[in-house]
Amino acid sequence: MEENKKVDLLQVATTFARRKKTILIIIATITIIGFILAFIWPKSYKSEVSFVLTDGNSINFSAGGLISGLAGITSGSGKISADQALVIIRSTAVQDKVIEKFNLQEVYGNDVPESLRKSLDSRIVVEEVREGGIGFNNIIAVKLAYYDGEPGRAHELVEYYYHLVDSTMGVLNKKNVEDGYLLIESRLNQNLKDLQEAEDSLVSFQSKYGILEVEEQAKAQINAIASLRTEIVKLEIQISYLSELMGENSSRISDLKVQKKALDRRYNQMVKSGDTEGEFSMFQPMEAMPALFIEYLRRYREVMVQEEIYKVLYPQFEQQRLSFEEATSGLLVIDPAILPTYKDSPKRAYIIIAAFLFGLILSIIVVLYKEWRDELSVNDPEQYKRFQEFTAALKFKNDKS
Repeated sequence: MEENKKVDLLQVATTFARRKKTILIIIATITIIGFILAFIWPKSYKSEVSFVLTDGNSINFSAGGLISGLAGITSGSGKISADQALVIIRSTAVQDKVIEKFNLQEVYGNDVPESLRKSLDSRIVVEEVREGGIGFNNIIAVKLAYYDGEPGRAHELVEYYYHLVDSTMGVLNKKNVEDGYLLIESRLNQNLKDLQEAEDSLVSFQSKYGILEVEEQAKAQINAIASLRTEIVKLEIQISYLSELMGENSSRISDLKVQKKALDRRYNQMVKSGDTEGEFSMFQPMEAMPALFIEYLRRYREVMVQEEIYKVLYPQFEQQRLSFEEATSGLLVIDPAILPTYKDSPKRAYIIIAAFLFGLILSIIVVLYKEWRDELSVNDPEQYKRFQEFTAALKFKNDKS
């Protein structure tokens, strides 16, 4: 079996050697055609820009968690994601602007918008660089390249393309931040209005009832009432004592009774109707103090609540205002587009090598086919005749239908 195998290999080699002229002609012809194609094939230049997507400006409601409970305030992030950026790169609006800017109708020889976009899209290559290299990891960088027969146009077009993507993302980021900014601004204005109304209400209450601090004033009023009551009790004891010693008609007792009557009147005013004269003229009746105290606390509490809301809203408003003023696309160029000085394609060496290999394979097939056909004509004439009839039937000129 080993001997037969060697004979078969030797026979194949002999066949190739016998038909070396055919092999060389085919290889030379195909290689020459490939050589010609390599040099007449239109040159293509590549210009590329690489960029990363940084975090966009976004509203932050992290102030102690309190802001999240205020009237359901929410806001979207100001960041356009990397996946959204890829959509913007391929968007019709961006492509139409590029087509109009560089008059690609004339370059591509086409006036149909859909066909123009397809032609442009076929020359635009977008490469994603992800964390870890593969899979569904986050995109950390994007490479945007454009191929064109003119190096200058390739460079200018990819720069303009990036500019359009950058400006479009900047507008969208600014719009996202603007929504949150206007929302916070509206809520802050409402808070300032509510705070002013609460302060005016408290001042009006204090002016009407002469109350600046209910708790302290109540303590002072209670102390004043206690002092008056003490004086009245002292006078009652003195009157009782002197009445036993000097009798009811004593002038001293009459003076003490006059003093006691005056103190009783002032005491009743402070407890029931309020003192309207003297050092206690600002005191309210004690019977009215609980209701006034509750009303004061309500108005004072409203002022405190609005002030706490303001303390939370104002920093958020300032942060969002700065984010709005400084909103950008979030794109950061790593490698800027440069003017290509050497063609990207065609790869002449590859074309010539491919043509040579194709010619070699084709020549082998042709030689084996001819060898098989010749052997068939000698060894099996009847089968060879059927083969000739088959090949003749393949020709259209022999079609009798």
